[in-house]
Amino acid sequence: MPSLPAGRALSLACLLALPLGACVAGEADTSAGRASALATTVSRATACKAAKPQRGTLDRFLAAEKARGASDEQLAAARSAYVSVSEAETVNQGIRPEPCTVEERGQLKERMGRIRGGNFDAS
Repeated sequence: MPSLPAGRALSLACLLALPLGACVAGEADTSAGRASALATTVSRATACKAAKPQRGTLDRFLAAEKARGASDEQLAAARSAYVSVSEAETVNQGIRPEPCTVEERGQLKERMGRIRGGNFDAS
C-alpha cells in the first residue's frame, strides 16, 4: 500500500480526529483562530436549535478584530476560516449528526446571547 504524503496524512487526521475548527485555526489567539471558534459555536448552536446567528455576525466579528488591530491580511484569513469552518460543520452535521444535550443547548444559548451583544471572546 503506498504511503500518503505528510500533508495529506495531516489533512486526513484533521478530518477524522479533530474538531473542524482545530484544523483551520492553528493558534487560537489569532483572528483566524477566533473566527474558527466562532464559526464552530454558531454552527453548533444552529444544529442544536439553541439559537440562530444574526445576519451581521461575521461582519461585526471582523469589525471587532479590526478594532483589536488586525491587518487586512489577518481579516481576510479570519473571513476565510469562518466560512470554511461553517461550511464544513454544516456538511459534517448532515453526514454525522451529533445529538445535543440539554446542558449543551443551555450553554450555547448563553454564548450566542453574548455574541449577539458583541462579545466574541470564547470564554
